[in-house]
Amino acid sequence: MHHVKPCTLSFQKYNGQKPETLIGDLKRFTSKAIVTAIKENPAESRKEFLLDFFLKEGSKTSNVTQYQFWRHDNKPIELWSNGVIRQKINYVDQNPVKVGLVFRAGHKY
Repeated sequence: MHHVKPCTLSFQKYNGQKPETLIGDLKRFTSKAIVTAIKENPAESRKEFLLDFFLKEGSKTSNVTQYQFWRHDNKPIELWSNGVIRQKINYVDQNPVKVGLVFRAGHKY
């Protein structure tokens, strides 16, 4: 079983674009770039493992033609006030504490 750490992305809408569209564009671009980097890096010792893993994950989903790098679920949340921003930063800071990776937020793991 692989433990995957969630990540947080903050961005601002441009010209009224929907967050889902922006996230989709980012995921498409970065997944292609990362897979290409893995394939073309002769020093990548896990190349076969990673590409096989992404292929296997891609085969589980009907709308993926080859490699599945990103998860399909995401939860865009609009940061519309300083209070909401503080709440989300605190949530992200506390994630490693809640899963037992560190004793206190801000510690490295």
